[in-house]
Amino acid sequence: MFLAACGGGSSVNVSISSAPPSNVSFNQMVSIAATVTNDSSNSGVDWSCTPAASCGTFTPAHTASGAATVFQAVESAGSVTITAASTKTPTKTDSSTVTVAAPSVSALNGTYTFSAEGLNGNYDSSNVVGSIVLDGAGNVTSGEQDRADYDAGINAGAGAGAPDVITGGTITMGSDGRGTLTLNATDWGSETFSISWVNNNHLLISEFDSNATSRGSMDLQTAPSTVPNGGYAFALGEPPFTYFSFGGVITSDGTNITGGEADDNYDGGSPDIDFNPAVSSAIAAPDSAGRGTILLYDASYDSDLEFVYYVVGPEAFRLVEVDGTDYLAGSMFGQGTAAGTYSPASLKGPFAFTERGWTNPAWVAAAGQFTADGVSAFTSGQMDVNDNSDPPYLAADISGSSYGVNSDGYGSIALSPTNGSYLANFGIYLVDPAINIADPNSLLGGSGALITEVDDATTTAGNGAGPGVGFAVPQATTATAAFSGNYAFNQDGYGSFSSVGDNYDLVGQVNSDGSSNLTGTVDFNDLYSTGQNSGVSVTGTFAADGSHPGRYTAQFTVSAGGSVTTDNLTLYQASGNLLLHVDMTDTNTLAIGAFEK
Repeated sequence: MFLAACGGGSSVNVSISSAPPSNVSFNQMVSIAATVTNDSSNSGVDWSCTPAASCGTFTPAHTASGAATVFQAVESAGSVTITAASTKTPTKTDSSTVTVAAPSVSALNGTYTFSAEGLNGNYDSSNVVGSIVLDGAGNVTSGEQDRADYDAGINAGAGAGAPDVITGGTITMGSDGRGTLTLNATDWGSETFSISWVNNNHLLISEFDSNATSRGSMDLQTAPSTVPNGGYAFALGEPPFTYFSFGGVITSDGTNITGGEADDNYDGGSPDIDFNPAVSSAIAAPDSAGRGTILLYDASYDSDLEFVYYVVGPEAFRLVEVDGTDYLAGSMFGQGTAAGTYSPASLKGPFAFTERGWTNPAWVAAAGQFTADGVSAFTSGQMDVNDNSDPPYLAADISGSSYGVNSDGYGSIALSPTNGSYLANFGIYLVDPAINIADPNSLLGGSGALITEVDDATTTAGNGAGPGVGFAVPQATTATAAFSGNYAFNQDGYGSFSSVGDNYDLVGQVNSDGSSNLTGTVDFNDLYSTGQNSGVSVTGTFAADGSHPGRYTAQFTVSAGGSVTTDNLTLYQASGNLLLHVDMTDTNTLAIGAFEK
């Protein structure tokens, strides 16, 4: 008893209290924790793994006792030992062994929400949102979807009263993370999508048939019964490069939209700025597949627009317009405990962003980065813009641009580019700091904002100003972030990769050697010319911009349709796991997309 009272009777002990699974896939992230007992200093835990330098990373590498860290596996097969060590007494440890394996269809087991935005064979909008159940053996056992197609109608003319039931299908995946999803839908019929694996909970997809060409994602559905309740941000656009944009923030009580601020911008008209989207809007709870409906008031039509939503998780929803008025599609993200507490300080630090839009007769694609001072201004920033009309604008300085954010997360940006581009005015809608916009199931979170362009096309037509939609995400320390390894890659564009200069989509896997070279394989849907080209080879080179850390220039070569074409891309790095890119080749070519590790 005397020794215990002096603290000398018990030794420090470490135990992994939340263990990793025994098997993980390449680059998979898992949450783990360890508890330290008999440490009067509460020094915490230091994390490591072996084989050293080739086993994975921890975010953070030091935690308090009982606190979680995120372990991200390497992208090579093998056995990895994870070790938790007492910071106070490093010889006291506990370990857990995991097996890292290549992507496999067996890991795709559960309900996934999918969405894709694109064009049909007549150059008209064709958007689809739905959910499917995968059995881990390569089968789609059930599902439902809603497709809004300008020519075929809602659910091939069946309407939005009930979903288009998916009766079956298959999913395949190769060891490189590339695969194919086929669906058999009651109304729409057969559909094929190319998929590119990012992790077991998140895949990039593109429609890969003669029905449409599109870009989207497929995400594990974690909370199908969730009703939007609280504060939310949304941004919606009409393909191909956003003829109509609609975005803002709302407050919901789970049944009605009780308040909010929103912007819309219609091709050829003047934007409506900061109107209330809650005039008569309502929400219907989701069914067992995570499908519900929501009405949002739009000022351009002075009426409600009807959307079907599918749940991804408690704060992530995919939306598609199903009233036939227009063909909007996009996402809505929760604001969590930050709702009602936002300020300009909520948008502080470095961010990377991307945007696509339209002004007759020009399409617009842009990407960039900025650092916000938390008060009202950008202290630095660059932007690359290709408006399909004027010569592309490279690394335009946007420092000195101004912004503001209201307490509900609704804000605005007034860009001041030095290059003469007419991209200037944006609505910005902040999301929960715990949400990763690119991957809603990511354990690392992310924060950021959805954006829409609200420039007035009636005064600047043909100069890259008009409706548009995009997002901004926080930027990691770009000087040290590694752009290396295997990435899922997508590109939604118009121009030279298509032999006749039409719309196309690429999705696949690309490897960066971390130095200067890119190699990979993609599926290329050149719907209007050579059709569906699978297993297309891509190569390229890239170089960091020494004057603007976080910015890269790249040459990207695609060999398809009997020709070899090289385009110029600009990449902006959000982190080692995410880079946003824009095609800057010439006025006949533009595209946007992402690299996701």
